[in-house]
Formats: sequence, C-alpha cells, structure tokens
Amino acid sequence: MRRLVAIVGLLFLGLSLLATPALAATSVASKLQLRGHLPELGERPVMRVFQTQAAYDGFRISLGDANVFPAVANMFMSFDKDILALYARGNDTGGRCLRTGPNATLDGDTATLDLLFESGTCGAPSSAHYPFILVSLSRTAADGSSWVTPARSVCASAPGVIDSRACASLGTSTTSPSPASTATAAPASATPTASAAASRSAAPTTSVAPTPSGATVPSPTRSAVAVASPTAATSASGQPAASGSSDLLVIAGLVGLGVLIGIVMMAARRPRRSIRRIP
Repeated sequence: MRRLVAIVGLLFLGLSLLATPALAATSVASKLQLRGHLPELGERPVMRVFQTQAAYDGFRISLGDANVFPAVANMFMSFDKDILALYARGNDTGGRCLRTGPNATLDGDTATLDLLFESGTCGAPSSAHYPFILVSLSRTAADGSSWVTPARSVCASAPGVIDSRACASLGTSTTSPSPASTATAAPASATPTASAAASRSAAPTTSVAPTPSGATVPSPTRSAVAVASPTAATSASGQPAASGSSDLLVIAGLVGLGVLIGIVMMAARRPRRSIRRIP
C-alpha cells in the first residue's frame, strides 16, 4: 500500500513538472500596423515602444521628410487598449520583408514578437534592404491580466539572423539601444532607398529628393508607398485564443491523477487475506 502511494506521488510530481513550462508563458494579441523599408531607422537592429500617442507622434515628427508612419487615427488600434512596438532590422540582404503572427509570447518579464520573413519588398523598390515592422500589442494578456508594467520589456529578432535581437523596456517612454550586430552588406549596385509599404486602408504617396551618403547618382528618389488591404490578424477586441497545448497538458494531468487516485482507493478497499497457522 505504501509503495502504491509513493508511486502515485511521483507520477503526480512528474505531471506537474511537465505542465509547469507550458503554463509559464502566455500570449498577447498583436496586429500588424505598418511594414516596409526605411534606412533612417538605422544600420543595426533596434526596438522602440510607444505607450502613449504623444510619444508616437513625437517620433514621427522627428523623422522629418522620412516620416512614412500613419497617424494614430488611421491605425487599427487605440492607446487605451494597446501599445505600439517598432522593430527595425537594419541593413539586410534585401528582397524580403517582415511580417508578424497574431500573437506575441509573454514569458516572465519579456514579450517577444513573432516575426517571420517573406519574399518580396512589400511594395518597396526591389533594391530596398532596411526592413521594419510596426505592431500593436494588446495591454491585456490571454489570461486576462494587464501585463504592461515598467519591469517588462518587448523584444524581437529577425528570423535566422545572428545578433538581430533588440529589446525596449516599458519603464521608459521611448526605446532602449539595440545590441551590436553583424549587418549583412547590401549589394554594391543598390541605391539607398527609403520606402515603406503599409497594410492600411489609405493609399497616400509622397516623394522627396535627398542626397544619401554613398549614392552613385546625384539626386536619388525616396518614395513612401502605402498599400491598401488591412491585415489585422486578430479580432478588434485584441483577445487571442488561449494556447491549446497548455490546456491539453493540464487535462491529461488531471485525468491521469484521477485514474491513479481510483487505483489507490480500490487497493485500500481490497480485503486482506488472513493466514491461518496450523498448530
């Protein structure tokens, strides 16, 4: 009987250890707001987080002629329910742009964007090689908690690119510097081009003629292109479905525990055999 109880305890402990890692992380609903290529965001990976409209508008104004970012009124989010995360890859190989999944992963004090590369330049010229992505994150996690606190950070990295991870602390109103990275040089024939392709409902087009360093022509053209077709990956409420893998582990653990408890109870009710000694 004692041996059976010990086995049940060990099995229950093992199930608890298996379920703990799956329950440690939760998801945060995310929506694509803008993506494209913009060399003014820097040569190296960087993350910026905006928790208020004032902080976001200040960043847009600071870009001057390179401002390709939409006003808050034209985005699929509101700062009372969401925050904005801007990840810039920096100098990339070109011929690809970033996209995001419907959820970020909140693990401990870090929310990590789910970024992927896809072929093409999402509306930018073929020579563009400075991909960035602007993503809104719900202030409420999938478990119903408000996760936006000064102790937490938002991080992202370019898939398959070494030293491309960058983070921004929510304890500051702007951004934290990105780590040093080994950027991939652009082809020698490429002309530095600033262009953004947004998944928006509007379609403005602007053009200016600055003279970026390293250009082979006297006055290259920089264009900003916005492409219609919203690509919000989640519902307007910003609440994603809970992770199915975690629920399955918990259910399996409870079922297994119920079966083991039943075995113990049956063993306890079983009558003991009496041994009659022969005189």
